[in-house]
Order: sequence, then structure tokens, then C-alpha cells
Amino acid sequence: MKNKILIVTISVLFTLIYFGCDDYNKLTAPGFSLGSADFSRFVSIGNSLTMAEQSSSVFESSQMYSFGKLIANQVETVYEQAIFSDPGTGGRLEVEVLEPFTLYTNPNQGSPTNLTYPAPYNNLGVKGAFLTDVLNARDQNSCYTANFGSPNPLFDAVLRGLGTQLELAIAQQPTFTTLWIGHNDILAFATRGGLFPVTSVQSFSDNYNAIVNALDGSGAEVVLGNICDVKAAAFFRTVGPGIGLSLQQNQLPGIVYAKTSGDVGSASIDDLFGFNVLVLLSGSSAAELIGDVTGAYYTLNGIPVPPNVNTQFPFGLTPENPWPNNLILDPDEIAVVDMTVAAYNNIIETAASAKGFAVMDGFTLIRDIAATGVTYNGITYTAEFVNGGFYSLDGIHPTSQGYAVVANEFIKVINQRYGATVPLIDVSTIPGTIAFKGVSLGKFGIPKIPYGALDNIIF
Repeated sequence: MKNKILIVTISVLFTLIYFGCDDYNKLTAPGFSLGSADFSRFVSIGNSLTMAEQSSSVFESSQMYSFGKLIANQVETVYEQAIFSDPGTGGRLEVEVLEPFTLYTNPNQGSPTNLTYPAPYNNLGVKGAFLTDVLNARDQNSCYTANFGSPNPLFDAVLRGLGTQLELAIAQQPTFTTLWIGHNDILAFATRGGLFPVTSVQSFSDNYNAIVNALDGSGAEVVLGNICDVKAAAFFRTVGPGIGLSLQQNQLPGIVYAKTSGDVGSASIDDLFGFNVLVLLSGSSAAELIGDVTGAYYTLNGIPVPPNVNTQFPFGLTPENPWPNNLILDPDEIAVVDMTVAAYNNIIETAASAKGFAVMDGFTLIRDIAATGVTYNGITYTAEFVNGGFYSLDGIHPTSQGYAVVANEFIKVINQRYGATVPLIDVSTIPGTIAFKGVSLGKFGIPKIPYGALDNIIF
């Protein structure tokens, strides 16, 4: 009986959506054209990049600049989201002091503000969603991470028991859809130093093609986003050079680190500066302890223990007390990331070609930001932590201006594919979120981040 009531309720809601949005079928506005694109019912599927997480939390003052919301504003269409009051979904990183640059984790949490919205949201992105979740997750207990003892309550807040992301997207009879998903299937491995399973290429292919086939059957125009070069983010490029500078100044050859196999490896100063070995941002608090024989508090498995004045081996410099495996990506793990991302993106490109879908090249965007920076409205955005302007305080998710950069990349693809002339967003008018240009990150450029704050970072 409950199922019948739910089905009837959903049917009524979708009918209201269909007719309520019908007035938007002929979107026109002075100065631009949508070409052959129809944004009357615009839906987005994805993870935290779609949900607009920044600084490890999802909150309203960031969500108003999600790339989907920014696109919707430009084309003047409805775009409802699962909004969370500040400071958001929990664990938001904030600046405690500027000198030395120190962060803290806000202990407070906001709450959903529009759970009673009488229809599925246009933005169906869920922080922490893996590819399989688009097809299978209906609540926190059926999502992928629940298999590892970490149910994700954001699925309840966004989906509200009405169906999966894919089901709710198709039920809205979308005319235009963005799909940007799959990062966590490799990012969870990368941000945990290789200590999380990678989604197999075959499984990724099966799930991605099932999603694309369903979207193709919906009749919507679709733009896919490919998988970013995740290791080019500030999360992987901040602490290593700082450690290299410290070693150089103290005339030390490099660090010794634990490997997944149980063996140890070594990284020279050149390896750290050249990103041949990647030290994770989650290891910033440990970086101060390299060489410490009185306060080293990391064991082989990264479990903190009280300072031990009898420690015999300097932390991070000897095989007996190496830098923890969970705080580093060694060359073998970097190779896994590169091969997996390439394979995933090949699947996405092949699917897009088969269905005639456009692709927003997030891989190249993130790589360009790391290599040379990208410039919009006179502002250049780089992968430098804090000062670069693109990445928020968690080193993975964009700032509000960063999301505007992403939105513009989608708009470029839309204009090219559909003969539209949607104006690009003036990124300089978007709040910068982190207004600390030129801030010093300390003696070796290593920020102070609370221990454990970034241990579970994903998209």
C-alpha cells in the first residue's frame, strides 16, 4: 500500500513539473540564443563537483554558485537544489589564523532548508557519489560507501526516498542534462595513498554505458564531463615541494616512505619538487615532524600514538619510522591513477561519440590550471593552494570562482555543439571565497591542517 501511495505521489509531482515548466519551452532573451538547445527542463547528475562542495562541506553560499546553477542563470531557467544552511553538511575547513596559515574544522553543522520542495531537484549531485550510485543508490544505506561501513546521509537529503539519481533525472522528462560522474572511482584510491579499491575498468564501462543508454532514451540533449587529472589538484601538489624545501635547507637527501607492499621506498628532493612522488595535503600536520625523534607520532599504518621521547629513529628519514603509506602516492600508485583515468575517459569519449553527446574536457582544464593557469576576466587561476584562486581549502574542490570557471567550460561546449550564443560568466563578479591573495603559508609553504580533517576526502 505504501509503495502504491509513493508511486501515485511521484506521478503527481512529475506531472506538475512537466506542465509547470512548459512555459520555459521557448526561452528567449535579448542578446543571446540557445540555438538548438532546450533548457526548459534542465537536470544535472553528479557528485560533489555538481553539488558545489568546497572546503570539505556543502553549504548555501557555495551552492548558489554551483556550475549548474550558474548555467541555469545564464539561460534563465528553473534550477532547484538541495540547499544546506551554513556552515553546511559538516566538517567545513575555515581559516583560524593567517600567520602562520592555520586551518581548523568548524564543529557546527547546518541543515537542509528545502526538503519539502514538491518535486525532485534539478541538481541531483550527491557529495561522495560513485558511478554505481547513479544506478543503484536510493538512500544512505544502499550507497557504495555503505559497503565499507560509511553510509552517506546526503543521499537521503537529495533523493528523499523518491528513487535513484538516474530515475529522478529521467522522471523529470529532461530536455537538457549534464552528467559529470566517476571521479570518486579513482580519487578515493588517490586521496588515501592507494588504500582504497579502484573501480575496475569493466565495471566502470558497464555502469557508464547503462547510464548513457538511459539518458539517450530520455530524448534529452546531454553534455558529459570527463574525469579530471585528479593528481593535478592542489591536494597533491602543496606539501611535497614544502618538504623538499625543508630537506634542501637542512641538507638532507630525501624522505623514506612506507609502501602498500610493506616495503619502503625513497623520494629525493627532485622527486618531491617534480611531483614524481606526491605527498598528500592530509599529511600537512605530519610534515613538521620529519626528522623528529622526540615527537614523531605516526606508525607504519598512520595510526597516531602519543609522543615518545624514546623514539630511536627519525620520522620520515629511516626505514624503521617511515613516512606513512596513507599520506603519499608513490610512482607505482601514480601509474595506477594515470592508467585508470585514461581508461575511464576512453569509455566516456566512446560513449559520447556513439550517442552524439558533447563532452566538457575537465581533464584538460585541471591539467592546464596546474601547468600554466587559466585566465578569465583578467584573473589567472592556478593550482597553488589558497593563492591560486581555483581550489578551496580542501585542495580538491573549487572555490565559487572556480565553479564559475567550470560553468564557462560547459557553456563553451554548449555554444559550440548547439549553435548557441549563451554569454560566458564574468568570473570577476563571483565572490572569491578565499580572499587571501599573497598570503604566506609558513616557512616551507606548508599549511597547518587539523590531523584527520582530510583523511576521507572525495568528490
